[in-house]
Amino acid sequence: MLGHVRDYGERPYLHYVIGGAWQQLSWAEFGRCSLRVAAALVNAGVRAGDRVVLLAENRPEWLYTDLAIQVAGAVTVPIYPTSTAATVRHIVRGAAAKLAVTSGADLAAKLELEDPLRRVVLMDEVAVWAATPLDPAAFTELERRLNALRPGTLATVIYTSGTTGAPKGVMLAQRNLVEMAAHALEVFNLGPNDQILSYLPYSHVMERVDGVFVPSMAGASIWLSRGIDHLAEDIVDVRPTVMLGVPRVFEKAFDAVHDQVRRQPTWKRALFRVAVDQGRRRLSDHSGNSPGLLLRILDRLVLNAVRERVSGGRLRFFISGGAPLSEQVEEFFWAVGVKILQGWGLTESTAAVSSNTETAHRYRTVGRALPGTEVIATEDGELLVRGPAVMVGYLNDPTATAEALAGAWLHTGDIGAIDPSGFITITDRKKDVIKTAGGKYVAPQPIEARLSAHRFVAATLVIGDQRPYAVALIVPDWAGLAADGLFTGDPALLAQDERVHAFFQSWVDECNSGLATFETIKRFALLSQDFSEEAGELTPTLKPKRRLITEHHRELIDGLYMAARV
Repeated sequence: MLGHVRDYGERPYLHYVIGGAWQQLSWAEFGRCSLRVAAALVNAGVRAGDRVVLLAENRPEWLYTDLAIQVAGAVTVPIYPTSTAATVRHIVRGAAAKLAVTSGADLAAKLELEDPLRRVVLMDEVAVWAATPLDPAAFTELERRLNALRPGTLATVIYTSGTTGAPKGVMLAQRNLVEMAAHALEVFNLGPNDQILSYLPYSHVMERVDGVFVPSMAGASIWLSRGIDHLAEDIVDVRPTVMLGVPRVFEKAFDAVHDQVRRQPTWKRALFRVAVDQGRRRLSDHSGNSPGLLLRILDRLVLNAVRERVSGGRLRFFISGGAPLSEQVEEFFWAVGVKILQGWGLTESTAAVSSNTETAHRYRTVGRALPGTEVIATEDGELLVRGPAVMVGYLNDPTATAEALAGAWLHTGDIGAIDPSGFITITDRKKDVIKTAGGKYVAPQPIEARLSAHRFVAATLVIGDQRPYAVALIVPDWAGLAADGLFTGDPALLAQDERVHAFFQSWVDECNSGLATFETIKRFALLSQDFSEEAGELTPTLKPKRRLITEHHRELIDGLYMAARV
């Protein structure tokens, strides 16, 4: 990174919004800010190896403070700003963090000045540090600390999102970050002309590694989105060339496009359907011939406008990770001319283990293993990973480390398969697989993907572990149903309405078709509200926390089984 600071100098590197207008930091400015903050951290008593918490939303200070912590020889411990105070304090104590950097009083209130935490610094103070010139003595000390860094030096401790239990601190060394970024650039063609729009939390390993470290190593420019609520506007403003995302965001974009189409006159809806159908035919045509005249006309009249809306018009590809992407959504984006490349990884594997690429892509898979990384499947289908991605271990948790690491192999907990060409398919999480009371095993994610394919289904969760059979919680798209004039009124009342239940029953019946008898959804309940991060039901990257959702709806779920006995 500091090498690029010298090479690129005053070229724009980081773009961000202040007061409604885009601002920028050059590579040189970013480097100066990082070094100055690193010197201030040293003056504040941060020693090599100390853990420093970063608790803030995405902003320029987050990124140059992260680099500053590394330069000072310390260890970054990022925490999601949406975390509860209890979670924040659990992480601070577990990491034995000596200093915390946060963005404001509300987040600072989640921290308590007690052993081991000695000081909390607000981003306003960090901005002052970044503007204070370095003195020669400080520069000499930073050089000494930089020269002392080794590939095995601990760089960061990233706590898991806790979907299957208490968060665990994943220890990643400098080599994990550097080697994985370098291997990613062997298969992804990124360079100084690329513009990356970044919106996922930097506390998440995928965005921090694949959305910052990888493009930074490639010399690309990074644009900080104003957040998910402004993402559609930012895409139009920035017109990125590459962008990371999670399935839930792509699904919402898919729904938004179709909602707009449904409001158009009949002839426009028909034209859209024909255009998308022609796009799908192009995907199945492996002749290498150029698109036919009809598709070229429809592409200019219809599909180009869709691409402009969902990608800005310059995008070379999206990368999707964090959860399985719906087949319907993936196919639609490719049909309209927007590439989505599914990948797979974990915090324990320094983000991506595998990914589809522009030159090697197969639908319904998460691509091939990245260079230098090996993936094998055990007899029970669990995927194991070996290579530079694999973590050092869990901080202060030798038992969990021993369970996850078998020699050099990481037990991922994901169930999947590898085809003869090396393409990996993920079936489910090992801990999520349901074992019914009858001893049958049910993988919930593929069934949830089926249920969620309906345009009026916002979210689903399949339940049935140690129960007689599988049932489902379904969150309808109440706004979409109302907009189409199908069902209007209070969602809490509509969720109990027999007409609405019958409407979704027909879809559940269709989804059950083709499933083994023990896999079928026997009963379901409609929820009036979507799962939410505020309620603790979703991780910051919008993955459902099954245990918490089940607890929150325990009475409703029990009722589904009790009703069957009456």
